[in-house]
Amino acid sequence: MKKIIVCGLFLAAAAVSRAQDPYADTVVSYVPGTGESASFENNSSAALGAPTSAATITAPAYLNTELTGIGNGGELTVEFDTPISNDPGEHADGMDFTIFGNEFFESGGSGISSVYDHPGLSVWVSADNITYFQLAAPQGADDSFPTEGSGDPGLPVSSSLSLSSFTGLSPAAALGLYDGSAGGSSYSISWAEDAQGDSVDLPSISYIKIEGTGGYGYVDAIARVESVPEPGVAGLLIVGALIFGGWRRRARVN
Repeated sequence: MKKIIVCGLFLAAAAVSRAQDPYADTVVSYVPGTGESASFENNSSAALGAPTSAATITAPAYLNTELTGIGNGGELTVEFDTPISNDPGEHADGMDFTIFGNEFFESGGSGISSVYDHPGLSVWVSADNITYFQLAAPQGADDSFPTEGSGDPGLPVSSSLSLSSFTGLSPAAALGLYDGSAGGSSYSISWAEDAQGDSVDLPSISYIKIEGTGGYGYVDAIARVESVPEPGVAGLLIVGALIFGGWRRRARVN
């Protein structure tokens, strides 16, 4: 019985662990472009890994060791070793991945008044690093929700919110609306379009390209959105834990 319980817990934990490494793995190519500070052009690997942990919604990542600059006409392409699936029904809030940048809320005595951002970074996706499709997104890669480093990078801010939803709020109240998220600009692969503006059905993608098509900006991290736990997996973990706990109690009594 002990072996069965342990094996069951191991399998359930393995299923849940698939989302534990959500970040881009490799920089495929990088062209700086123009407009951004030259000091942010020397470390494209800053876009890999987790968002800067010290970043807050009012004090963003700002060092050249934390951010990769993408200038007007420049581009950054990253690869995920494990493809990101196009599955709005499975992923939190229907989003598939999130890009974290350098934007932040400007706040004063009357609360949040505006957001400082860098519009003009378009987002493209590809399954094979050959054919790319632009996402018809309502925001660019560095002009949406500011990063909160203490939040969950795999959890998007609710798509029912806009930047204006935070006007007049204190930073603490704004984080209440974040509901545990680390912020950022979240995207659905289902937004992909071809050159004629027609929707493209991409089951999954492994490459994300960020282009300075109308300005410049910065990238801190790129993360896949976590999957909503399947009831079977969640139930297996709970039941297994209860059974294992009961087995240990009986073992102590005996």
